Amino acid sequence: MKKLILQQFISLDGFCADRDKTTGFFDGTYNSIGNEITPHQEKLMESIDLILLGKETYSMFSAYWPEAGGDDGKIAEAMNDIPKIVFSSSLQEVHWGRHENIRLVPDDAITFVRSIKHKNEGKNMIMWGSISLAQSLLRAELIDEVQLVIVPVAIGKGYSLFPEDFELFHFALTDHKVFSDGVVLLTYTPQKNS
Repeated sequence: MKKLILQQFISLDGFCADRDKTTGFFDGTYNSIGNEITPHQEKLMESIDLILLGKETYSMFSAYWPEAGGDDGKIAEAMNDIPKIVFSSSLQEVHWGRHENIRLVPDDAITFVRSIKHKNEGKNMIMWGSISLAQSLLRAELIDEVQLVIVPVAIGKGYSLFPEDFELFHFALTDHKVFSDGVVLLTYTPQKNS
């Protein structure tokens, strides 16, 4: 079965977006995590063949990645080459610069993701950000791996991956990496609710 990986960059106090729904605490806007994690991200990109995005993450990513280069060159190339699906009932169309490997799905994301996972073809899928979509897929037990990239800053207020109505959700730690800039990568497998 095709594996769905959720990777979230989170602050030390547990937020994956700040109070303005931006990612400035790790993306270089007002704090940068450095480049030591780049080899991990490049290797991760080699293991996936489909990117899933919600509307707001799509908006941020499509404004940056199609023209990215420099230090982000290898990752940008993969981000632009790998097919993408955007889940949104309010968007009319989606674009990714000059690349045409993007598709809008306005229907039920859970049913759609479940059907892709059972096709057993190709590599894995990944999702970044897209908090509401991630929460829905976690509840539906469709996420196979959660990678939390913990950034050593506290931002006080923001948006959490796990909202208050998540009463109890079990995870098993399967891997961890510590980078010299203080960033920690924790990899978990969600435990099925029975």
